[in-house]
Amino acid sequence: MYVIANDIKSPSLNLPDGQRVPFDWKAKPVLPDGLTITELHWHSQELLETDHARLRITVAVDVRENKRIEVIALRTRNVLGTLDIRYAHVFQIFELPLGLNEALIALKEGVGLRMIDGEAPLWFFAGNPSTSSIEPVHLPHLMIGDAKTPLESFEDRFNSLASIQPFGWMEGCVLDGLLDAGFNSTARRHLELFVKNNDLVYEDPRSRPSDGCFYGIESTLPIAMLTKLDPTHSLVDCAVQFMKEHTDQEGIIKDGDTLSAEGSYTIAYPLSVIAAHRGDRELAWLAFKQLELRRALLWEGGALYLRRQDDGTRSFRNWGRAYAWHLLGLIRTLEQLKDKELLNGEQLRFIEEEYSETLRKAFEFRSAKGLWSCFVDEVESGVDTSASAGIAASLAIADRIGIRLFNGKADAAHTAASLCRYLTPDGLMTGTAQSNKNGEELQRSGYRVISQMAMGLLGQLSAAVSHE
Repeated sequence: MYVIANDIKSPSLNLPDGQRVPFDWKAKPVLPDGLTITELHWHSQELLETDHARLRITVAVDVRENKRIEVIALRTRNVLGTLDIRYAHVFQIFELPLGLNEALIALKEGVGLRMIDGEAPLWFFAGNPSTSSIEPVHLPHLMIGDAKTPLESFEDRFNSLASIQPFGWMEGCVLDGLLDAGFNSTARRHLELFVKNNDLVYEDPRSRPSDGCFYGIESTLPIAMLTKLDPTHSLVDCAVQFMKEHTDQEGIIKDGDTLSAEGSYTIAYPLSVIAAHRGDRELAWLAFKQLELRRALLWEGGALYLRRQDDGTRSFRNWGRAYAWHLLGLIRTLEQLKDKELLNGEQLRFIEEEYSETLRKAFEFRSAKGLWSCFVDEVESGVDTSASAGIAASLAIADRIGIRLFNGKADAAHTAASLCRYLTPDGLMTGTAQSNKNGEELQRSGYRVISQMAMGLLGQLSAAVSHE
């Protein structure tokens, strides 16, 4: 399935000061001068029993610009295509479809990578999967199909380190899906890459080492899954301390002057898991407070916003993933606390009512295929598979805990079936709106990427739909 480039010739270059490649994996650069070529060669000259292939590389260091990487045949210098890489995050896979003849040329001649747009080097993973934890899918390769269906391949990729994401909200989506699916050993393998000697060893969203600390409120989501696997782990107490230190006078846990919908999922939900395991009323109340205050401050004029600044300005109106984060935070917090007697009846009803009202609003914009646009009320912004999976996963979880809305699990299953059409032959999720590092313009551009984070949301959805 993966024909890995086993000979890479690249210029000698050091990483920028203050940045790091995760897990001691190796990385190679493509220079931004428009002239220097990084070469990929294959020792294998086997004919491919397929009519097409996909050339792939995986980003190893955070990208904060638009890049275009031209792929050329090394002997003829014919251009095979261009990789369009915009504001990419670490572990993001980019691919160029190739016809059979082009794939054979790549195998025979090798290919060159040349940056034609961009001002900083692009770093991609390279190395030997036999000497590190890196998966073949992360290495430069030609992907060819096999006898499995995309859905069968999805489970293979998901239930492995191929689904790894940057520590924080992205990896949390994957870990939640792994635990929901019963893939606990794989979830532990994921966490073991980030937790060494009972401490965090990882990079923040800018590829800067953040060992021993949490970079912000989005980084605490994996603590929910760590608590489920190991509730006495010392990092659980560290997370609680971090969240309390970031609580303002109104009881909001946030980064700086920004209140975000992510906090419903990355803060309220982990707090509810810890509270449930400890029987801690204070933490349960703090989890509830995050949801209560986000309801009060993120809605305006019947629209949900992703962010609200302390000066009252809001942004990302009716963004699809804002609905996903808020809905998942609400329903998973409710699932954790509803039978624990840590919140009173009025508080539990509040969470359920906010969940129901938010879902009803989202369903106003659901397509006939059970999918949502990047901005849910702007069809022209295009389908976003991650928002669709997250919203539908919340619906299936609600059905699982006895809250029946719309057609419940049937509606969620309809979304899951539609999302499966976005899977690559080897089970990766396409059609995901890029991370929002470049603001609303990129979100509205129609640009879409492969995303393991979206695989995590699909994993959550599929597990909840399959629940009896």
